[in-house]
Amino acid sequence: MIDHAFAIRRLLVTAAEARMQDIAVHVLAHTDGFVVSGPFENMKLPEQKSWGGGDVVPKSLGCYEAELHGAVETAIARNPDLVINVGCAEGYYAVGLARRLPGATVHAFDIDPQAQAVCALAAEVNGVRRRIVTAGECTAAILAELAAGAARPLIVMDCEGAETALLAEAAMPHLAHADILVECHDYLDRTITPILTERLKPDHAVDLILEGARDPTRFEFMQPLSTLDRWLAVCEFRPETMHWLAAWANRT
Repeated sequence: MIDHAFAIRRLLVTAAEARMQDIAVHVLAHTDGFVVSGPFENMKLPEQKSWGGGDVVPKSLGCYEAELHGAVETAIARNPDLVINVGCAEGYYAVGLARRLPGATVHAFDIDPQAQAVCALAAEVNGVRRRIVTAGECTAAILAELAAGAARPLIVMDCEGAETALLAEAAMPHLAHADILVECHDYLDRTITPILTERLKPDHAVDLILEGARDPTRFEFMQPLSTLDRWLAVCEFRPETMHWLAAWANRT
């Protein structure tokens, strides 16, 4: 039996993604490929053709994962000396944090070799290549070892459902002093958030951050676009309402 609702959703998403290519042309003509707001303002994004353009419009606008802006600023204010970014993709967080934290080394992990290459390119064009170490798969053991070697580590994690495996119970003693921002992919496994909350709360103050709204009309150059185009511009095409955990280490 044909699932008509699914087929219509798939058709709408395909059409929206195609339209996003034209919207990206409009936005990048005004931003010149730089981030124009948010915690990573003035960061240069790699050329769209080099990384497939994933979320290039909300990232260039600076409203990508806007829910995390406050947490990112808090993390920066806590002056981490090491950043571990698991699931770095094209380097939005790895490079953005390297720019904001000139005294920190950043380890950027991604299982996709193309993502590693583009992250390195983004680091180069932003002048932070010497402080970013790119690598493939991260494990709980690698995470624990890196964190143990730093006084104030920050972990930023977006690993598509592998959160509980990486933030393993056995690794927790080595991560007690680490601040952690983790995207929870509960639509893949409904146990992720409760498990991580229980693991983190003995040594961390844990905040739950829910996906929220965007306001594309605050950008003057977006106002000539239709309502549909403006809302597509800030759409991150998430499968359901997402959330993150911000875990702040109880450092003495």
